Amino acid sequence: MSGSARQTAPHEVPPGTRLVLYACLPASLGEAADHSVASARRYVADAGWEAVETYVDRAAPFESRALCDGWHNALAAVEQGKAAGIVTPLLVMLGHLEEDRANLAAWQARTGALITTPWAVVDAAGSTALRRSAA
Repeated sequence: MSGSARQTAPHEVPPGTRLVLYACLPASLGEAADHSVASARRYVADAGWEAVETYVDRAAPFESRALCDGWHNALAAVEQGKAAGIVTPLLVMLGHLEEDRANLAAWQARTGALITTPWAVVDAAGSTALRRSAA
């Protein structure tokens, strides 16, 4: 699984965990995409986690996250110890380009940060399952 960040399954994230909420929404959708952030906030609250900071970039969906200020702020918040990791509505919001995914995996390996989504992929003994807590 080299070059891929590891998603932490929601049931592996203890209540009270401090996370940064990050989303990259298509600029072309404007406020129509805001429901993703609101839904993620509810998901964080329902899980008993704490969103210590929220960063939302509005960019082209396939643009590099290297060009997004909110993304850099989210990474910095984790590196500064404000949060244990990042929660995002969809993993693709953390990077669609191969270079972004590789950079994310390297950052995660370096920092030990967790990454979770409402739909976290769980790899158990070679089988992949989707898990989503009831919302």
